[in-house]
Amino acid sequence: MIESITMQGVASFSEFTPVTINTNKKLAIIYGHNGTGKSTLARYLQNTSDSNYNRCNFTLPNSQDYQLLVYNTDFVEKNFSQDSFEGVFTLGEENVAAEQAITVAEQEIISLEGQRHQKQQAKSECETRKESKIRHIKNQVYEIKKEHDRKDLDHCLVGFKNSADKFYEELLRTPLLDSPEYNFNDLARESNELNRKTAEKRNLLPKLSSNLSHIETNSIFSEVIIASRESYLSSLVEKLKNSSWIDQGRVYISEAEGKCPFCQQALGDELAKQINSLFDSSYEQKKKEIQALRDNYSDKTNELKTQLSENHFKSLNNRDLDLEKEKLINSLEANLEKIDKKLKDPSIKVSLKETDDFFQSINKILEDENSSRRTFNSKLEKKKESLAEIKKKFWSLVRIKFDSEIKEHDKSIEEINYETLKYKDEITALTRSIEEQNEIISENRARITNIDTSITNINSQITSIGLEGFEIKRKPGEDNHYYLCRGTHNSGNHVYKSLSEGEKTLITYLYFLELCQGSIRIDSPIPKNKKIIVIDDPISSLSHNYIYEIGSLTHKKIIKGYEYSQIILLTHSLYFLHEMIKYLPKKQEDFDRKCNLFRVTKNTHSNILPMERGDIKNDYQSYWQIIKDAQEGNTNNIVLPNIMRNILEYYFSFVHKTDELKRALDELEEDDAEFSSFFRFINRESHSDSVNINDLGEIDSDRFINKFREVFLRTNFEEHYNKMMS
Repeated sequence: MIESITMQGVASFSEFTPVTINTNKKLAIIYGHNGTGKSTLARYLQNTSDSNYNRCNFTLPNSQDYQLLVYNTDFVEKNFSQDSFEGVFTLGEENVAAEQAITVAEQEIISLEGQRHQKQQAKSECETRKESKIRHIKNQVYEIKKEHDRKDLDHCLVGFKNSADKFYEELLRTPLLDSPEYNFNDLARESNELNRKTAEKRNLLPKLSSNLSHIETNSIFSEVIIASRESYLSSLVEKLKNSSWIDQGRVYISEAEGKCPFCQQALGDELAKQINSLFDSSYEQKKKEIQALRDNYSDKTNELKTQLSENHFKSLNNRDLDLEKEKLINSLEANLEKIDKKLKDPSIKVSLKETDDFFQSINKILEDENSSRRTFNSKLEKKKESLAEIKKKFWSLVRIKFDSEIKEHDKSIEEINYETLKYKDEITALTRSIEEQNEIISENRARITNIDTSITNINSQITSIGLEGFEIKRKPGEDNHYYLCRGTHNSGNHVYKSLSEGEKTLITYLYFLELCQGSIRIDSPIPKNKKIIVIDDPISSLSHNYIYEIGSLTHKKIIKGYEYSQIILLTHSLYFLHEMIKYLPKKQEDFDRKCNLFRVTKNTHSNILPMERGDIKNDYQSYWQIIKDAQEGNTNNIVLPNIMRNILEYYFSFVHKTDELKRALDELEEDDAEFSSFFRFINRESHSDSVNINDLGEIDSDRFINKFREVFLRTNFEEHYNKMMS
């Protein structure tokens, strides 16, 4: 059966707001005044593929197995506009065995369809579970977007920010890499450097010049520099192994006034001469050489300190570099102290620490930094390509991060797919079995199906409802067509055109009822439980007597027994609605289990609302309901004057107070000139006279209803007004 119907963007149904009703019961009755949208709904079900209804839809599982039969004015025009119409093939009673075979096959189909429905539900549950798991994994990986959104790696998310589906699809397209040498922090830092407004090419750092080795390895520092052997004092100095204290003291001889600067005794010229002869030109030359080396080493040390303290070195923030710088400077200063000791005492040996290794270490760090700067400069020159490469690496890291979750998900989906395929195969097998049973039905139906039974049935119904002089006959030369006879007429076309609207309605409806019982195809395999019957206002242009007959026939041939998959009745007549309701279950629980009631209203657009059985009123109550609908904005205000006039005429005639009514209307017209055209309109006795209707202008429901209420107040019937509006 049809589980739901949605109407949108056609006729009086809103372009923007869909109207959906749940029709998931055997019988759905839809009531509404003419022009509210009932016929539009019926026409949609009659031709769902029409492009006019491309925004409408309905839910019907296995729709290909069902047949929708719709009775409306379009059905009448299509089937009875020619001089003959297609015959309805129904079962005869000549072959009991064939009929029994059909019955058995139909019962087997019901059983098979029950099994297929269970399998379809199980398959649907698998698909739902699959969709849930897919949604879960997509939402799970999509969470990482929050970590990087509006941050350094935001550019990697462009195009995937607003869709978890697209995010996951991109992730699956990304190849899985093995342990890359970068992480999210590396990529974020690189993105930050490239995207920074102040980003510019970086200058390369100068290397340190390592030219101290020739000083540090000079042999003079390991040489013992002593006094000359020409002086008789040389043997003493050599024995003492220390001539530096004599060298340091001899500078004071000239200022000692002939005394020894060491012991303050008379020195004598010969001793002074011997002391000075200890330190010949060779000794002095050695000291000058050491001093020169010391000065050179000191200058280069100071240059290095200055170079290493420049900003481009400080800004590197490299702990290894800082450590090597500290080691180098400490070594240089230690070497200077050793050279100073050598100057102070040339006779001692000193060993300077070689600093080449420190220079090499520092230059290696500087070269690594320069390599990084060259790489950055190259990337900055091709910024667009560089950011694209970062984006590629970003997605690789995301793919690695969720690899285990994706594998687990894929395994789960594979299991569900296997289960779904199993149900699909079972459904296919059951469908094949159903088709085999349908073939059995078709073969046996062909043995006993004819149009004679339906001719007899239709003619019998024509007679039973009191249509005299009409008859359906088989068309000569065409075994599967009827034509309509009236008296001596043999031309169906002329007869049909001569029928009144009521006669057309009756005959075409009888034909439709017979069509529901059979088929226009002799081999049609469609049983009643696969037919959905839609009937739109079958009592148009009929008197109340015929409405009773149509209601009785509809119940007897269509509703009774609920053999059809579903019946949808649409009507504007409260009389017909009451007639149909009286045939339905009296117990409320049975009624609710089998039936749906709806009411169609229209203000600017059509709307369809559920209705309770107790909401169904008579004509007089229906008029009051329209007043309340207008008050709530559910119907067009233009109908108010005519509805109000009907209520006033009906009620005041019933209570024999028409004089009081006329007097009250006259008084109100005198009191409120703005509403004079309104009061003149509802004060007219003839419904056909609408001279003043165009003078009403735009109708404000609240103001008009207040004036309508005043009529009941002035005539002392306020209690009745309040009761009907409650």
